[in-house]
This record gives sequence, structure tokens and C-alpha cells, in this order.
Amino acid sequence: MKQFQTFITEARVTKASSQAKRLGLVGDGHGDWYDKQGNLKAKTISGELKMFSGRERQDDAVVDKPAAQGTIAPRSTFAKDIVSNLGLVPPSATQNGSGSGAGTGAQPSSAISQAKDSGPLTIAFDKFDSDEVSNNIIAAVEELSQGGAYYIFPSRDQDIDELKIMYPDISESIIDDKNAETIFDVLQSLYENGFDAINIVVRRSRAKAITDLAYEQNGQLYNYTMLNVIPVDEKSIREQYIAGEIFNIGSEVEYGNRCGKVIRRGANHLICVDEEKEMFRCWISEAKETSTFHLPVEF
Repeated sequence: MKQFQTFITEARVTKASSQAKRLGLVGDGHGDWYDKQGNLKAKTISGELKMFSGRERQDDAVVDKPAAQGTIAPRSTFAKDIVSNLGLVPPSATQNGSGSGAGTGAQPSSAISQAKDSGPLTIAFDKFDSDEVSNNIIAAVEELSQGGAYYIFPSRDQDIDELKIMYPDISESIIDDKNAETIFDVLQSLYENGFDAINIVVRRSRAKAITDLAYEQNGQLYNYTMLNVIPVDEKSIREQYIAGEIFNIGSEVEYGNRCGKVIRRGANHLICVDEEKEMFRCWISEAKETSTFHLPVEF
């Protein structure tokens, strides 16, 4: 019969293996976990999966090792570019070197105040393998950012150049960086460059998995004060409309500069009435549900 400690050890190893496989990492049978490019990304230590940050050379091989606490990983430039684009002052090596790491929550005070003043940074993390899902995610990101900057992190196995061609107006916001392969890569690099509040927009079917992964390392690889995962429907607007999930009778909508309440549903349009009790017609593809408009109680 196995001893209790053996059960605990095996459970930890199984958990570490499951976490690594969810991240798309491949093990070498000796506790090391590699990404698709052959870079060492994590290691099973005492039954726990420890993610590495930073890259150092040993002998003739490139080996990833955990970065010293409080240092900025030199492997990624996308987060520094984001900081520069937003006009923020990146944390200096001196500032970071004088404090402790993500596990203790220390960060340059100037970087924290800048990130908080600018509000949470909104990003999207998805495969972008479906036009409908891609459109829904980008629309959600644009709405959440409220006219501010946002960034799109497509899966590394997608044709990112093609995605930029499909969305030329936001091509500058689509990040193509080999160091942004996992959600850990993205969150760690953004945190190390001064952000402590993030909105992450993902497809609904991946929301729980991304939430679990993101929170799993909060307080270890990074220490966000706000980490908000926003799920987006994978159905098209028409599919949601036919299923009765949106634009039902009584729903309040915006259409251009008009607001009203839905009183009739057509095949692909709505009949609404505004505060002046004037009816207007709008297409479901151009309308938007809202809870900010209220008709008079007596209507």
C-alpha cells in the first residue's frame, strides 16, 4: 500500500503535468518543459510547476532560468513598446532591482500610479481562427477600451500577417511577438513594465481555462491588483438574435444617436420607440443593447 506522502507527491506531479500540457508545453521526462520552439519554459520542482522568466546562456545551449526577483525579463519587447505607445515611463532596472519580485507585490511606485491613472489595459488573447469570433472579440475590446489603446495577442500558430490585413484599421494593435506565446508570457511582461490592472477578452469557451491559468500565477510571476477576464459569445449576432438571446421585446437599444425600446422583432430588424414615443426602425447588425436608457414609467 502506498504511503500518504507518496500519494501527495504523485498528485503534485500530476497537477504540474496537467498545467504544463494546458500551456502546450512538452516534457523531456526529467521535469523540464519546453515550448514548440524548443525553449525551456518551466520545470517541475517539488511537484509544482515553476515558470521561468528571462533567458541566459550556459555553455553552448540557450537555457531559460527563473529571473532574479525584481528584474525585468529581457526576452520581450512588446510590453516595452506598449508602454512607449501609451506615453508611460517604463520602470528602470535600478528601480526594479531595489525592490522585491512579483511574489511580494513590489513595483516601482511611479509605474503603478501611471498604470492606475490610465485605467486597466484591455487586451484580447485568442486563436482568432473564426471571423465571427474575431469580430465579436475585437468589438468587445474596442468597447471596453472606451476609445483608448488596446492590444490583440493572436495564437502563435495563426497567420498574424493575414490577420493584420483583415483588420487594417487596428493592425498596429495586433502583437506579433514570439515571446507572447502563452497568457503567462503576456501577463508577466506587461506587469514587469508597469501595468497592474488588466482586462482580458477571450472567447466564452476558453474563459474558465484562461481565468484559472491567469490567477494561478498571480502573486508568483506577477501580482495584479485587478485581473478581469471577459468572455465573449462565439455566436454571430444573427445566431444570438434567432436564439432569443438579444434584442428581445422590451430591450433598450442604441442605434446611431437614437435610443429606444424594442416593441417588435423582424427577421433582421427591430421596431423601436424612443422617449418622444416616436417609432423608428433599425438593423440588428447596427443596433446595440444598453441599460443606460430608460423610458418614462408611465409609457
